[in-house]
Amino acid sequence: MKKTQFSDKKGQPTAPYSKIAAVYDQMMLHVNYPRWAEFIDAVLRREKVGEFPYLLDIGCGTGRFLTEMHKLGYHGDGCDPSREMLNQAKNRLPGADFFRSKLPDLLEVPADHYPVMTCLYDSINYLMDEKTLAQALRTVYNKLQTPGVFIFDVVSRLNCLHYFQNYSDSEVLDEKTAYYRESYFDDEESIQYNQVRIHTAEGIFEESHRQRIYSFKTIEQIIDDETDFLMAHCFDEFSFHKAGRRTTRAHFVLRK
Repeated sequence: MKKTQFSDKKGQPTAPYSKIAAVYDQMMLHVNYPRWAEFIDAVLRREKVGEFPYLLDIGCGTGRFLTEMHKLGYHGDGCDPSREMLNQAKNRLPGADFFRSKLPDLLEVPADHYPVMTCLYDSINYLMDEKTLAQALRTVYNKLQTPGVFIFDVVSRLNCLHYFQNYSDSEVLDEKTAYYRESYFDDEESIQYNQVRIHTAEGIFEESHRQRIYSFKTIEQIIDDETDFLMAHCFDEFSFHKAGRRTTRAHFVLRK
């Protein structure tokens, strides 16, 4: 990776998705949000949940996915634990409701209000153990309308080994703003580590992110044994094919 004047400077530790909010959209330029929205729309139509159901995006970040769903005709709200990310989302979608809340509790989210909930771009992988994952799924079940649909995705071990093992990148956005990211996958512990150094006019900050990588079989077993959800599908990435051993991202579709 090309060295910059920012590369070797250390930063002040800060909470995940706090200082990164200022550069998040730039970091995620590679993400095709219209494709994500079109796929979720296709899944919902396949599941016949009604025309343009009201939805809640859990872990909504800066609201890019919700923006694309609004363009398709949906009305969607969001929740996220990061105040800074939510501020970006509120500016992007002033007509939507946003809650500062997170899994496994979703304390601020009203119950029986949304027939559809989503939790996308491997946000579920931030739940670091099976007990917490089961609790999160039960929470979503209890918050959903009846009937309701929950769609989430996770990345696989293959994804981490192929794309993020000893990965690094950086970008200088202007003379005072830059980020430097390093990633490492601990295969033995099934944990993906991401360290992000953010340079802003306020100073230099470090965010440490960890994600637990679950096997699809483990998730399916938790759904069956620990929740009242019916698992409708486990799709291979952006398709209606069943996820398998070569899948790098799986989309789970659960019904209440």
